[in-house]
Amino acid sequence: MRHSREYLLWLLCGLILLVIFLFITPRRARAQFGGGTQIVFDPSMFARQLQQVQQETQSVVTEAQQLQYMIKNTTGGYAGVWQSSQSMLDELGGLIQEQGGLSYTVGNLQSQFQQQFPGYAVPQNPDQQEAQNIATTLNTLNGTLADAQGQAQNFANEQAQFAQLEGMNRTATGRLQAIQVGNEIALQQAQQIQMLRQLVVAMINAQNVAAANAVNRQAAEDASSQRWLTAGPTIPFSTTMPSNGLGAIGP
Repeated sequence: MRHSREYLLWLLCGLILLVIFLFITPRRARAQFGGGTQIVFDPSMFARQLQQVQQETQSVVTEAQQLQYMIKNTTGGYAGVWQSSQSMLDELGGLIQEQGGLSYTVGNLQSQFQQQFPGYAVPQNPDQQEAQNIATTLNTLNGTLADAQGQAQNFANEQAQFAQLEGMNRTATGRLQAIQVGNEIALQQAQQIQMLRQLVVAMINAQNVAAANAVNRQAAEDASSQRWLTAGPTIPFSTTMPSNGLGAIGP
């Protein structure tokens, strides 16, 4: 790009020098009569030469303007406004885990989920398991709320970037600059979609944990009931309920 601009500038200078040379050294118009021994001045020929010089001058001026337009349309410098939001996405994803919830950013998410919500099984300590599940669910919801708050706090920075893009769009002086501004705006739009996807992922995370807690509670109660019915009244309904003397009843 730099070499092409230098070439255009050198070409423009050469054309200007050619025009100056034509003006400085005009050819004198003479007409020859008779046997070639007498030469007289012909004003009409000089006028034609002057008209030719003017036409050549106008052609050079037109070419110079075209070169200026080419330089303007190939001048960039409006790229580089967009910045990656990867660090912010990582920070938002880690908020759920920092709050003590079950986050989609955890590497062993599936195993932790199964351990937290075993489903149709009688827990060894029902009260402790229930309290832990409730705490994990609430912490997950709290972390999701912190995600939304983090994105809302970034609105001011986004507005500043939009204002900068608007200023660049308003002051674009050539075709390349206008194209670069359009590309920067397209990158910002893609980034906004990515931030929206992060919120959707966080919401799905919270909904799944809340639903899993409800399903797990019902499944644990069903498993405890089935175990009590299968073993008979010789054992309490759950480890936290007294036998109320039922243990003495037997066949």
